[in-house]
Amino acid sequence: MAARRWREVADDLLQRIENGDFPREKDGGRRKLPPESELQSLYETSRNTIREALDFLANRGHVVSEQGKGTFIVFRPEPVHVTLSADELGVGPGGGEGEWYKRDAAGQNRTPTSSVPRVEIQVVSEQLAWYLQVEPNTQVVSRHQQIYLDNEPWSMQTSYYPLDFALKGGASKLLEAHDIPEGAVKYLGETLGYKEVGYHDEISARAPDDNEKRFFALGDSAADVVFETIRTAYGNEGKAFRLTVTVWPADRNRLHYNVGAVPTRVMRAPTQADAADGKAIRKPGTTPASKS
Repeated sequence: MAARRWREVADDLLQRIENGDFPREKDGGRRKLPPESELQSLYETSRNTIREALDFLANRGHVVSEQGKGTFIVFRPEPVHVTLSADELGVGPGGGEGEWYKRDAAGQNRTPTSSVPRVEIQVVSEQLAWYLQVEPNTQVVSRHQQIYLDNEPWSMQTSYYPLDFALKGGASKLLEAHDIPEGAVKYLGETLGYKEVGYHDEISARAPDDNEKRFFALGDSAADVVFETIRTAYGNEGKAFRLTVTVWPADRNRLHYNVGAVPTRVMRAPTQADAADGKAIRKPGTTPASKS
């Protein structure tokens, strides 16, 4: 028996989605399907048929409809497994000006890149002042980077340092809009004598703000949430000297910690379900990792 018309429409739309036929919204936003009226004209069929086709795609997780906004294509990347616990102190999120994450990404055949740091001098908020152990209204240097994986937005990272590090201590690289190749922690150790002796992580989940929605191409559904990690690095005598806030979309990141005697195979390949068969765990509907 011939397929019903709504299924023919759904199959054709899915093919076009997989081919990347629908462009992103302006400013690098989400990919959006044409309005129902345009689809009705394109397929020369009724609005009910179009809605049945869209419902079919939505029920299978390919699109999501948002009241008053339209129907958007669901971005379903293969998650990247990121190890937040550092192999050694000073090597971890914020410790290397974007270098730290390359190990995990490269190990999963992904290609990471990052934007040029955006450097600002700003008055620290009361919350950030608490983490950095400084008085509210203290001026700090912030270094913000957008991080990409296979050219897709992956995370945002902002590190904060007391302004006096640059003005009085001689750590002038903190004010330069360039990566710090040796890593910020090592640089501060060489210039100011700071040595990271420990760090504290705080992890929360929340809805993305408007800027994060635009950058990560997220919507308003329950699945469009982000993790926020706040890492405070401590030097001698428990003095905080660096604070790094990283935002990770939950749809493309899995965060790991290794503590104690963890098997080497797990530390090297957290995506592996079984070392014997080497098959990676994937959620239904995800695509294999692209090769670099």
